[in-house]
Amino acid sequence: MAARTAKDAEAKPAKAEKASGQKTRPDPVTETPVAEPSTAGALKLKDLIETVAAATGGKKSEVKVVVEATLAALGEALATGKALAVPPLGKLRVVKNKGPALTLKLRLADGAKAAGLALADDGEDG
Repeated sequence: MAARTAKDAEAKPAKAEKASGQKTRPDPVTETPVAEPSTAGALKLKDLIETVAAATGGKKSEVKVVVEATLAALGEALATGKALAVPPLGKLRVVKNKGPALTLKLRLADGAKAAGLALADDGEDG
């Protein structure tokens, strides 16, 4: 019977809320927090520009122009359905095109290919 009483106690505030038209705040101690999508792992444009500027030794203002132009060219190629073969990253292709949303498939490059290293110099067998 104790379980039924506890259940009734939980139901009464909800019924009272409905009747009065006022909502009460959820109890922060008993309320389970809803997980928000995490953007902590997302690489933002600003971070990309800073990383490229540090790697190349270029000025951020100059690097910004180049990075934005590169991203625009990549976006345009994907929007027209072209596949991308970018050795340090891998191969990227459009799987589904539904209006402004694209579903992409990325096959990451591995090993020496990922580092952008040639396995043998041109003209060498090996």
